[in-house]
Amino acid sequence: MSMGFGGYMNLLESDDTLLIYSYCCYNLNNENFREMKEKEDGEIYITRESLVEPEIHQKLKRMPSGRKKLIVKRIHKDFSMRDLFQEGCITVKNASGTWKTNADGIDIMACRLIYKLFYEYQDSGIVPNCISIFS
Repeated sequence: MSMGFGGYMNLLESDDTLLIYSYCCYNLNNENFREMKEKEDGEIYITRESLVEPEIHQKLKRMPSGRKKLIVKRIHKDFSMRDLFQEGCITVKNASGTWKTNADGIDIMACRLIYKLFYEYQDSGIVPNCISIFS
């Protein structure tokens, strides 16, 4: 059973140095969640240099047929989101549907969306256009 929290973000613009996302967060336990679900008034700015590249391991594996196959693994690297916020690499303008913030005043759902963005980027190496979370 879900807790009724959700959010999504869409890529608005990107260039060689900056990614700009609009985001929305909503709480199904509030009466006006339908209005909040439609408003994408939050903004997230991420510098490209802050995106963490994964560690890539390659090895040749002998298959049962006798052929050799190149196996590539992408190993996720840890990062400190707090340091990225403090260095100014990530900036968040909270959405109107924000119901909970962390100690620095940043929307909890925006932090979760950013974390998922970094995780998906390390998986594929491509900046995703859309990310959504529902819990």
